[in-house]
Amino acid sequence: LLCRAGATTIAEAALWGLPAIVVPLPEAKGDHQRENAFAYARTGAAVVIEETNLTTTILLQEVDRLIENAGDRERMKDAARAFARPDAATLVADELLRIGLTHEV
Repeated sequence: LLCRAGATTIAEAALWGLPAIVVPLPEAKGDHQRENAFAYARTGAAVVIEETNLTTTILLQEVDRLIENAGDRERMKDAARAFARPDAATLVADELLRIGLTHEV
């Protein structure tokens, strides 16, 4: 998967267990895409290429490396699945209910 590094994009890549080449949007407010990209890459699920370094040659080298190395792809898939939080919505809802009930009048 070649993608940007918005939180939703990263979450979806992780849920699908997809190895990713992530190119953070340099204009993102607060540099959050860069932070997301490197946090995800530290898990082993992705490779980050900064847009200023993104050339056809670099991108094709990275794609070729992943195509040719099944072991790397599998490790990245495993890391992506480990990063995923499929129960995130339930956890947030439960916490909101807990907080709401503690402030019940």
